[in-house]
Amino acid sequence: MKQMLHKTLLGMILTGGLIIGMVKGEEVRQKWVAKMKNRHEGKETAAQANNGTPEEVPLDEYEISAYHS
Repeated sequence: MKQMLHKTLLGMILTGGLIIGMVKGEEVRQKWVAKMKNRHEGKETAAQANNGTPEEVPLDEYEISAYHS
């Protein structure tokens, strides 16, 4: 499902780029498409990195012994 959403979004970005290229020019289109791809990839990597789980904190030997006693 995520792969289908990713392909659909990429298709929409490229279609929008085509329209912008026809109206404003090729250079503006290339900048816009690059900006949208980077924005989408940034959100995707942040979601994968965060993944909704808190990071584990390493405990030192005193905290481990206090926890287990």
